[in-house]
Amino acid sequence: MPKQQSEHLTPLRLNGNSMNHSDVTMNPQFEDENRQLRQACAEARTLLNDAADRLRAVLHDEPIILETPLEAEFAMRSAAEAIDASLRWLESVGPAKELAVAPPRGAPTRQQGQFLAFIREYKLRNHAGVAPTHAEFQRFFNLTPPSVNSMLKRLEELGFIRRVPGKARSIELTINPDWIPPLDRPFKI
Repeated sequence: MPKQQSEHLTPLRLNGNSMNHSDVTMNPQFEDENRQLRQACAEARTLLNDAADRLRAVLHDEPIILETPLEAEFAMRSAAEAIDASLRWLESVGPAKELAVAPPRGAPTRQQGQFLAFIREYKLRNHAGVAPTHAEFQRFFNLTPPSVNSMLKRLEELGFIRRVPGKARSIELTINPDWIPPLDRPFKI
């Protein structure tokens, strides 16, 4: 493989074992699409499971089924079978069978990872999707304002986050979510 091409490929891991570029590689432009696809599959799986549970509950409710026309009952049973088939297909291509992308050289340190995890959790639990304020970082990590600012600058320099100058609470995570560790302690704000 020419050197120019290999610089744009990220090594992968299979079942926890490192692999060389000659084994398997993934073009970085597809990493984000791969993550979005995994997330969409997980969301589809959740929605389908919920729909299947509700449909089965109706099909097992004898008073409702006795009042339901046969054509409608047949349609509901067909829909339940189609949902089950879709779920089986999603399981066959699920995340457990995928290759996990290995962290890059220069992955975040433990403390940087905790900051990144806090940002992710905060944005996920916040309906507006905004990032935490400096004061919230200070309270959660028990740090001084200069320490918080220094860490955020460092995360931005390393390319793990992006901030919009002059706009409050505008932190975006630019690191692969698979490389962000879980928080060491319970999330609370």
